[in-house]
Amino acid sequence: MGKKRSWVWEYAKRKGDKAYCQLCDEDENNEYSCVGGTTGSIIRHLKIIHKVYQPETSTSKRLSSSNNLEEIDTLQDTDSLTNSQSSSSSSNNSFTQPSQHNIIPRKRRRFLTHDNDTDRKCSPERTETIHKALAKLISMNQLPLSFCSSPGFYQFMAVVEPNYKIIKEEALKKRLHFFKSSIEEKIRSDLKAVQSVVCTSDCWSSLAQNSYITITAHALNNDWSPMSFTLTTQEMEERHTALNIADKLENVFSNWEIKDKVTTVITDNAKNVVNAVQLVSNTTNDNISDVTCAAHSLQLSINKALREDSISEILDQSSKLVGHFKHSNLAKQSLLNKQKQLGMPETSLLQSCKTRWNSIFLMLEHIFKNRCLISAVMADRSVTSTHIAQKFEISEHQWLKIEALVFLLKPFQVITSFLCGEKHSPTSMVRPLLKKLLDNHLKPQDNDDQSITYFKQTIIFDIKERFNLEWDSKSRVSVRQIASFLDPRYKNLDHEPLFERENIRSSVINLLNNIETDAHNVNTRCEPSLQQSALEFLYGDDVTEVNNLTTEFQNYLAEPQLKFHLNPFDWWKSRENKFPRIGILAKKYLSIPATSVSSERCFSTAGNVVNSKRTSLLTKNVNLLVFLYQNRNLIP
Repeated sequence: MGKKRSWVWEYAKRKGDKAYCQLCDEDENNEYSCVGGTTGSIIRHLKIIHKVYQPETSTSKRLSSSNNLEEIDTLQDTDSLTNSQSSSSSSNNSFTQPSQHNIIPRKRRRFLTHDNDTDRKCSPERTETIHKALAKLISMNQLPLSFCSSPGFYQFMAVVEPNYKIIKEEALKKRLHFFKSSIEEKIRSDLKAVQSVVCTSDCWSSLAQNSYITITAHALNNDWSPMSFTLTTQEMEERHTALNIADKLENVFSNWEIKDKVTTVITDNAKNVVNAVQLVSNTTNDNISDVTCAAHSLQLSINKALREDSISEILDQSSKLVGHFKHSNLAKQSLLNKQKQLGMPETSLLQSCKTRWNSIFLMLEHIFKNRCLISAVMADRSVTSTHIAQKFEISEHQWLKIEALVFLLKPFQVITSFLCGEKHSPTSMVRPLLKKLLDNHLKPQDNDDQSITYFKQTIIFDIKERFNLEWDSKSRVSVRQIASFLDPRYKNLDHEPLFERENIRSSVINLLNNIETDAHNVNTRCEPSLQQSALEFLYGDDVTEVNNLTTEFQNYLAEPQLKFHLNPFDWWKSRENKFPRIGILAKKYLSIPATSVSSERCFSTAGNVVNSKRTSLLTKNVNLLVFLYQNRNLIP
């Protein structure tokens, strides 16, 4: 009778003089010495890691067989850890576990071994560090609060830090609120240090039909660096009337102690929101300017021009064609195969959406780029039937109009994307860019057909009306015009009519006369040297004439205009001492963003938080999670 085979080999396999555990993943660490047939190391591994013991062995024998093992304490209740063991066991498909062996359900315990006594301990300090890191992870990745109690997280921490005691949900909320308080303190400190604040606002409804209003603050700090903070995303139970929205705005401004600093509120073109800003302005000492979102206004002009019958017909036919490729997997795959054969990017067609800017342009552009491939798919009777091909056919005349529309809409897509970029785009850029758009891209051409001519005439007229590009005797100098003059890239006002430029400069001078500056702001901000003090003594009062407002204004006009692609904030940072009064005004107007996209992006975050699986999330928790994610760069 041969030597009896050890029970260990039901769970391990041998290669040469090494043993490999079949319960573990095969990696470089899954290796145990088995020289001379000794199975002690693999037995210890099975006991410590997998809680697998020799069959028919009592508890006392099992404890005595592992003489280098000491059980410390139990960190997890039996039910949760049984689920974790079950999940771990079901994921291993490399072997079939024998049913006759007595396998004790795995419990999460802390063990000390002779090799890593100190490594296996999780001190209170490290536990708190992991708690905070987990709270930061949930904040920055928009994860649910229940993430810390998920089976996957249990298994992950069992590998990373087996001795870590999983944080409870209420304790996790405390860390999140601590982060929120810390961020609020930083934001208050930054807003307190600036002289003026600009806010953007928008409203949104979640999948749970809860209505929210978000408010974002913008400012330029002392180093001329743009700052943007999401102040709140709170539920709005009242009707969205102008009075109710105005009350919300005032309450937020008061809570953040910026009521006297808010100079402008950027909103969309909805009448109730525009009227709400006017109501807020009437209740404050200073007149709060209302500036509508440039991108939203531009999109309204585009939509109006696209209502022409022949253009509308093309858009409807194009949308149906895209819908066919979206619903027919055979047609979609055939298009992707043809793109691959020709070495083209493998991209699906895009459907237009009324609430998404530039989506019509993107739909037409993708269709036109894939024109030949689409025609080939529609002509292939093994893919597309005759009835479907005739139903979604686009005529040659329509293809020519699609090409013309792509050419016309391209500049609008570029300017919208630029104004809505992540980096701060001041409102000073709006009028100069619109002037270039009208002069360089919308001029009538001799070969334009009736629909294209209508499109150009309609959009030109609507843009001029919405942005007040036409000057008349009743026109007032706008916020955008003043901002353009204070922007060193457009200070010569080349984009404005000659007779209007002087009115803008006069308005700026009137604003400068109202600025109260002390000697610290007017004169140089550095301590004068002994030589400067001596010269001031000799010149007497004449030295102040150099820094009077008229001289400062003329010197600013004499400065060469900055190139359009350079950073205006760097220019002002280096010349703030040279033009102190104008610098104060420039910091106020150049902090005004061109769009309200920062608030609208906030609702993309809110949509990820309040998704279809989390519609019951409390509104206060929605505000907490959105606030932390939007201001995640401030999390300590």
